[in-house]
Amino acid sequence: MLAQQEKQERSLLFGVILHDSISVENIHIINKTSNIGTFSNSVGKFQIPVFEKDTLLFSSIQFITKTLIVQKAHIDSKFISINLSINDFELDEVIVQDKSYIKNIGAVSLNLPNAGKEPLNKLDRHLNMYSQKSLPVVIALTILGQAGGISNLYNIISGNRKRDRKLKQLRVQDEVDLVNQEKLNEIRIHFKDDFFIHTLQIPKEKIDAFLQFCLPQNIIFLHERERYLEIMDVFLIQKTDFLAD
Repeated sequence: MLAQQEKQERSLLFGVILHDSISVENIHIINKTSNIGTFSNSVGKFQIPVFEKDTLLFSSIQFITKTLIVQKAHIDSKFISINLSINDFELDEVIVQDKSYIKNIGAVSLNLPNAGKEPLNKLDRHLNMYSQKSLPVVIALTILGQAGGISNLYNIISGNRKRDRKLKQLRVQDEVDLVNQEKLNEIRIHFKDDFFIHTLQIPKEKIDAFLQFCLPQNIIFLHERERYLEIMDVFLIQKTDFLAD
């Protein structure tokens, strides 16, 4: 079965990633069986080649990692919908912070587990305080008189929880963009400007834009694994569309 699959091409599986019915971008999706990876786009959609019984891993800083074994039904429908749950962080201590330090000196003096770590910022503290349960569950718990129920309900209805989640995503996206840019710079250095200018006919001032254009084709993933010939194939395929824009 495995040998027969290796002779075939993987099927392209399309999907969307959601949280509380809201699409989620920049989730890392990796096929652990083939070591092929990608990210969900701005509307939570992605595509990845698969065989039946491949293992897909969905991960992000703010969400609980999820795995999926590809079934025949997935391949037949060519589409999957993945729902992720946000990480439910808990505050283990009261933060005592002196303005002259960026470290949690209160935790150090008390010898707490988080001693020496930077304290959470205002946004992260808010996210830790919000209930991560769905609206119907929060309503039920509020009716039952659970402590904090009214506050949790208000944060959902007012949009505070949704707003701060989005701010968190934007902050994480900034971090991802920074890392991606560093990796793209490494790729540019590796292939050298002469390759882009003379072989691909990409003007020097457009090389960075071209690398960003190729980013969704997993060139960073390929570069980290030194699969340089595959990166060159990507460049050769993508240059026509890039120059046509």
